[in-house]
Amino acid sequence: MKPRLLWIGYGDIAQRTAPLLVKQGWQVVGVCRQPERKTAPAGVELVAASANNETELKALFDEPVAAVVITLTPNDYSRDGYHQAYVVPCRHLQQVFNQLAEPPRVLYVSSTGVYGQTHGEWVDEESATEPTSDSGEMLLQAERVIQGSAATVSVLRCSGIYGPGRERLRQQIQAGTAVISPTWTNRIHSDDVAGFIGHLLAHPEHCEDVYLVTDSQPLLQQDAYARIAAQLGVAITELPRSDKVGARGSKRLSNQRLLATGYQLLHPELASTSER
Repeated sequence: MKPRLLWIGYGDIAQRTAPLLVKQGWQVVGVCRQPERKTAPAGVELVAASANNETELKALFDEPVAAVVITLTPNDYSRDGYHQAYVVPCRHLQQVFNQLAEPPRVLYVSSTGVYGQTHGEWVDEESATEPTSDSGEMLLQAERVIQGSAATVSVLRCSGIYGPGRERLRQQIQAGTAVISPTWTNRIHSDDVAGFIGHLLAHPEHCEDVYLVTDSQPLLQQDAYARIAAQLGVAITELPRSDKVGARGSKRLSNQRLLATGYQLLHPELASTSER
């Protein structure tokens, strides 16, 4: 019998990862509020449930569950909206996991927004987490809640995710409205987020508490924008500039723990060609 995997928050990353997991032999169940609006490949079952409803979440575990992947997104980009999207579901899941005779393996997809460094420091999984935004604070609180459950939890802190369907920055650069500031930036392709999730699930011996999911080359914002501009066939010479570090801070992220698992990045750095 195939091991059953629940994906709570079946969105873009879930849709990219699900075919990999099906090939690995998982029975994938995608959980979202409106499954009729989603498409699922063969081998993936979509079910309706709210991550904010503990009764509905508990019912998902009427059958044995070997693994859970959690990718939550807010509907409201306010402090309370982040709290409802990140912290409340994790509290419910903590209660559900604590009542199970055999809690599942859990991967919780978070963000490097939990770090607040602003001076270009090198940051790894052991660095201080002092978020400076509401979203970062609520993500860190949610991490701590889910890690306090009876399940074996790995938190995946992703840097800026790019790839097909994530067009905002490209549009801003093409329109000439993106602002260049003197900050370090870090990125990860959506295919590598999916690939690393599949890799961890295929290799349960890799179960560190936290992984930084980022590529191998932090870039100054100017250099990152120049590479994206080259893909678009435009220049960055006319882009506005600022001498202030933005809300996302300025840091260089280390992916040594990720690489130590044996995962090979599909996109080890941001390309300057049309490859996306």
